[in-house]
Amino acid sequence: DPYGGSTPEETLQLFIDALKKGDTDLAAKYFIIDKQEEWRADLSKIAERNLLGEMVRDLERAELTLKSDTAFFSLVGADNTVESELVMHKSEASGRWKITEL
Repeated sequence: DPYGGSTPEETLQLFIDALKKGDTDLAAKYFIIDKQEEWRADLSKIAERNLLGEMVRDLERAELTLKSDTAFFSLVGADNTVESELVMHKSEASGRWKITEL
């Protein structure tokens, strides 16, 4: 699977770039293979509701915490609580970072 970056930040930026272009098929490829079909459908629904821009804005302000081969991009609210989180893992096979949870 050639999709994903060599760092979590690179994968997040590739994901954001695909969302900015409205390319939900490409954006779904940055998820682990087991979740790509599910996210392709979910991202299409988000696009239909014209919410990709809001999603991009949230992702662009997410804060990274890196723990070994797991990256957490957290969206922190005004009261310092985590509102949502994007989680990535580094693939042992390819060395690329893939989204596992959003």
